[in-house]
Amino acid sequence: MNSEQLIELTKELIYNATHFNVPYVEQIYSDKLLIVKVDENGAVDTMNKEQLMSFVKGNKDSNAEPLSTKTEFHYAVCDGDLGMVVITRELVFDGKLNRKFFTVIWEYLSGRWQVIKESSMARN
Repeated sequence: MNSEQLIELTKELIYNATHFNVPYVEQIYSDKLLIVKVDENGAVDTMNKEQLMSFVKGNKDSNAEPLSTKTEFHYAVCDGDLGMVVITRELVFDGKLNRKFFTVIWEYLSGRWQVIKESSMARN
C-alpha cells in the first residue's frame, strides 16, 4: 500500500464511521484498538474497541444524524505493514464546532488493513 491508497482507505473509514456503519466499523478497527483523546485543557480520555462499538451502535440505534466528514489531510506514510495518517477533522458535538488533530495508525493484520491506534487533540 502506498500513501495515496492509505489516504483513500482513511476517507472510506471516515465516511463509514461518521455514518455509523456498524459492520464496517467492527471489521476495520482492530481488537487491540486504543483511542486516546486529549481535550483543550489537556485532560486525557481513552476508549477501546468495545467502547467505540457501543458508541457507534448507540448512534445507529437512535438514528442519529451522520457526523461531518470534513477532513484536511496533512501527512500519510506507509512502511511495510504499518501506516500512519495525520489529519484535521471538524466535528460538531453538543452544538459546538470542534477542530481536532487526529493521528490514525494502521496495521496489516489477518489479511486486511485495520486501525490499531488513534489519537486526537483539540485544535483551536
